[in-house]
Amino acid sequence: MTGFGRAAAALGPLAVAVEVSSVNQRGLAVSAHLPSEWSSLEPDLSALARAALQRGKVTLRVTVERGAAAPDLSEPIAQLRRLAHVPGVPGEPDWEVLLRLRERQGAALPPAEAARPTVAAACRDALGQLDEMRRREGTALGEDLRRRLAGLGELVKRMESPAAGGPARQRDRLIRRLADLGVGVDPSAERVLRELAIHAARAALAEEVTRLRSHLAQGLALLGERAPGRSL
Repeated sequence: MTGFGRAAAALGPLAVAVEVSSVNQRGLAVSAHLPSEWSSLEPDLSALARAALQRGKVTLRVTVERGAAAPDLSEPIAQLRRLAHVPGVPGEPDWEVLLRLRERQGAALPPAEAARPTVAAACRDALGQLDEMRRREGTALGEDLRRRLAGLGELVKRMESPAAGGPARQRDRLIRRLADLGVGVDPSAERVLRELAIHAARAALAEEVTRLRSHLAQGLALLGERAPGRSL
């Protein structure tokens, strides 16, 4: 199911934000994106996501804000222009370059080990929000599926009475068709009875009705399980 969660935490002068989003997917796939200085934290954060979730394509992103004041990028940009001028490379620094320069100009990130508790706590909070959103969606889907299964159950009830008389109707229909073709038959003749029995067996719906009821009962039972998607 789909969901989103976001949590922030202070780490000295830095503001750490963790965003987690998920979309539907068979199985569980987790991708984590962190500042390069904290890449060693990726296995731990992925493990937290795998412990909290069972299915979905999950994207986990950690960002760091180094304060509200915008760093002075004039000198780094001037250096880039001078470097580009020497080999004659055309163009100007784009948004991606500016963002990378901004990341490098602020306060240095603390070591990954020092940041681990704060980042992990924010990750757990974000996963909790995502899980709550997914639970609300799952509850709504479950209620809708229960209504649909109940509607199918009513249709099965309406099928049962006509299905009980199916073989007899099939027999009478066959005799009428033969009579319309001018073929006189004796309904008590052995060969006729044998053909009528074959047609009656083909027309019998009792087994299919029983199977439908079994599927509906299993569907309702599965809705009470934690991850019934594939079985449903």
